[in-house]
Amino acid sequence: MKKITMVFVLAFALSLSFGPLAIQAGAEDMNFKLVSMVEKREAVKVTETEGVMIGVLDRKGLSLFDNGEIAITNCRGIFDTKKGFQGYSSLIFEDGSTIVLSWKGPTSNSADKKYWEYGVAVEYVEGTGRFKGVKGSGSYKAKAPIWDDDYKAKGFTLYEFSGTYTLPSQ
Repeated sequence: MKKITMVFVLAFALSLSFGPLAIQAGAEDMNFKLVSMVEKREAVKVTETEGVMIGVLDRKGLSLFDNGEIAITNCRGIFDTKKGFQGYSSLIFEDGSTIVLSWKGPTSNSADKKYWEYGVAVEYVEGTGRFKGVKGSGSYKAKAPIWDDDYKAKGFTLYEFSGTYTLPSQ
């Protein structure tokens, strides 16, 4: 009886030790580039403050995946020029599957005469179709041209996404 109990204790300890590795082993990489522009932006100046604006933003674009797929992408969020921004992106694939990402940033920020560059932290929120039950995280690296007033006004930005996700076992 002691040997059986010891085997169960050892098996339980091993499952705790290697269980998380088994979950990570099924993790998939997801990489894509998103080109989007501002569809709508509403902003108001914060009274009695210098240069602080708050508002809402609606971006639309096309995500191009490493595997050749594309997804129509809608990004909606809020911004505060002093505290940053946050929101959600919905990716809609040709087969009807979707992924919703939550993002917050900037996690990094720099600008030169040609580009404004920044980073954004991302979490997978939910999915449908082949992405049902998706979990994971990633990041966006963004690059927006600032040398052309027309493109800057429309908010054209290139986002490079890199992330890892898991799906529930079937």
